[in-house]
Amino acid sequence: MCLNPGDILCGDRYQIIAQLGQGGFARTYTANDLVKPENSPCVVKEILPPQSTVADVWQKANAEFEIEAEALRRLGKQHPRIPNLIHHFEDRGNFYLIQEYIPGQSLRDEFTTGTRWTQEQVIVLLQEILSIINFVHEQGMVHRDIHPGNLIRRSCDGSIVLIDFGAVREISTLGVTNSGEISTTQAIGIRGYMPAEQLLRPWDRYPYNDIYAIGAIALQALTGIHPKNLPPDPEGCELLWHYSTPDRELPQISDGLRRVLNRMVRFAYCDRYQSAADVLRDLGSQTAVQLPPIQQPAMELESDTNIGNTHIPASLTNIQTVTRTENRSEQPYSPLNPRLILPDGLSAGEKILLTSSNPWLKQKGVGEFAASNSKEAFNLFKKSWEKEYGKDPETLVYMNNAFLEASQADYYTIAVALPIDRKNSHSFAYLSTQAKEFLCGVAQAQTEVNLGLPNSSDWDFPGVGFLPSKAINGKGLKVIIADDANDEEETKQRAISLAKQPDILAVVGHANSEMTMHAVDIYNKNNLVLMSPGAATEELTHEPRKFFFRTQHTSSLIARNLADYLREKNQKKAAFLYNQASPFCASFIEEFSKYFQDSQGGEIIWIPDFDISKKDFNAQRAIEEIRANGETAIVLVPDAHVRSSLDSAFEIIKLNGN
Repeated sequence: MCLNPGDILCGDRYQIIAQLGQGGFARTYTANDLVKPENSPCVVKEILPPQSTVADVWQKANAEFEIEAEALRRLGKQHPRIPNLIHHFEDRGNFYLIQEYIPGQSLRDEFTTGTRWTQEQVIVLLQEILSIINFVHEQGMVHRDIHPGNLIRRSCDGSIVLIDFGAVREISTLGVTNSGEISTTQAIGIRGYMPAEQLLRPWDRYPYNDIYAIGAIALQALTGIHPKNLPPDPEGCELLWHYSTPDRELPQISDGLRRVLNRMVRFAYCDRYQSAADVLRDLGSQTAVQLPPIQQPAMELESDTNIGNTHIPASLTNIQTVTRTENRSEQPYSPLNPRLILPDGLSAGEKILLTSSNPWLKQKGVGEFAASNSKEAFNLFKKSWEKEYGKDPETLVYMNNAFLEASQADYYTIAVALPIDRKNSHSFAYLSTQAKEFLCGVAQAQTEVNLGLPNSSDWDFPGVGFLPSKAINGKGLKVIIADDANDEEETKQRAISLAKQPDILAVVGHANSEMTMHAVDIYNKNNLVLMSPGAATEELTHEPRKFFFRTQHTSSLIARNLADYLREKNQKKAAFLYNQASPFCASFIEEFSKYFQDSQGGEIIWIPDFDISKKDFNAQRAIEEIRANGETAIVLVPDAHVRSSLDSAFEIIKLNGN
């Protein structure tokens, strides 16, 4: 059950204050101890029961709970950096641990600043964590869920405290295996910090599981990159982290520390450190090392190569590897540790970009998502989708994203860049309308992918029963929305922001040739795929980019088709009215002129008043200038993203008898 503020557990003893966080197998609350106020506030961990209905599974769960609780009590009494266990009990089918509350902030909060730690800082951190975990291992226990969110820097003395042992939560995953044994059936842990063998054999517990997680935390501190976003070596599956790129310096550490860290995170557990004591021993020789200045030369790639899932062209000379990799599920976030809000103009659900649709339930959903309450955000977005504002596509995208986090599903991440008018000015209101049309297709495609995940049926997801469903390699799809505002500077800034997000595999956008031209080289330089549904300018054909693709016909093909049509209608003359500043319009006119004149012997009529995007465009005068040349076809090429251009085009049509 989900507890609410004011609820009381264990008779009249523990009164709930607020929920701290929620994961797949447990919920955490703060509470007051009404019987022993000196324990207040305390932490209540509510552990969900096994899903199995087999009586032997429940019996096993009860026995395991008692064993693990007693072990936690012993650890808390004997080590000052492990919270004390105050009480444990079962109530209405759920298991409860009452533990000491540790005031402070999690290591995850320290990592969100983007600051890269020095060698000395990392060594101190490693020594603190390893000294705690060495004691845990000596007591015959393995933590199994070490990650930055489970390491608290205590306010009173700044020391690291280890919380939330994964072993006790494994009772939620008990079930009957194919061989008839009662055992853990799911891995407890966070992708990036959890080693491969823990995912494949969740029932096995060994010290080297924890050593991998601690090493991954050290790599994150040094690089500023989440370990799940570090690319693996395609041959040995080892993490590639000691590299530089043009905008990212090489981590400045000694060779000795680099060897220690590499051994801590070896893919094969047999090659990893087998005890925390061994790591501490090797670290001891690194504390007095003086680091010389590091001059990292650029690495020339003699030929195209592949690292991880990314193709690296030989022309990129100052790069040793890339960080753009597939995204995997994040840990369940805690409201005390809100997610890192994306830069201005980007949103995965933390803010509303389509401000023309700003209903109450959607606003509440955005607030919960920003506070990392993914399950509550999903429910609010779902209600908003069903009841408010006519099936708003932005709400559906955010609902999908909240579902992926709340269900702890694996997923890929893409971004979609659209011209959204965040000021909602009337003269440009059509931008939001067009953006919504684009987003409708994106939201439906995303939903179809996520409906293919095995757990989607448990969430009463929209589209079940009538939309096709197919996951991508067994993974879902997260979508980040980017607002380019149909503005050059905004577009460039959005492209820079997207290129800095290492989990984004590709961007779909921008909606027209002009904005695409402003952004394409930023994406290409950062090895980020851009798939454009609206760019048709010929320049992107003459100067191709390795990471750019499009679905639109090129301007030359469109121009040729129109010239052929005019020939069929026996039209020998053509006059152009177009937006001179538009890359597509200029490219189209150039291609049409060459084909219409050179291949078909047609004549182009050039008039002084041709730029229909100008505010002082005189449609009546333009029509008169064209008519002075005799029977002439009028070729209108307006820029659909400039309102005055469209208005002038329709005025010409009216003056020409429709």
